[in-house]
Amino acid sequence: MNKVMGGVLAVLALGVTTSATAADFSYSWVDAGWARADVDGVDENGDGFFLRGSVGFGTSWFAAAGYRQVSFDAGGFDVDVDLVDVGLGGHMPLSDRIDGVARISYLDVSADGPFGSSADDNGYGLSVGIRALAAPQLELEASLEYTDFDEAGDSTGAKLGARYHFNPAWAAGIEVLLSDDQTDVGLYGRYSF
Repeated sequence: MNKVMGGVLAVLALGVTTSATAADFSYSWVDAGWARADVDGVDENGDGFFLRGSVGFGTSWFAAAGYRQVSFDAGGFDVDVDLVDVGLGGHMPLSDRIDGVARISYLDVSADGPFGSSADDNGYGLSVGIRALAAPQLELEASLEYTDFDEAGDSTGAKLGARYHFNPAWAAGIEVLLSDDQTDVGLYGRYSF
């Protein structure tokens, strides 16, 4: 996984040197989108939605929070999985077109199944990566993601994403998270302020 991520970061770094304008990344935004989860050992994919946001403060800090719900069909019964994510992060310019970004988060997950069954778990997440301006309206992201839950254990993954900015306020994006036992895909709209 580290060799793959190193290659992705190198390609992004080479690809963003061609444009002459400096990046102006916003760390104050709201996203709303569709989510799909493919969990190893589960026959059906889960579909759902997510809402998340970030507020930048100071010169290089941001606070972020998110909510995601994905529903699975498990043997003819619906299982809803909710994830709440609250964190604090920092960013710094690595060049005029690339920002380094790091974040730590508190995570709370719950699952509700048939006949009143439920399960809860919590833990923390760490993320380290980059945001890169590949073209005046095209932003690329790559990060390493680590989560550690009390009951479910830990997981490591790579997250890749792209966003097209229609104007300074509105963008649309896609992201893929490839982790030890799960693949997540998201499509979303973003409003930056």
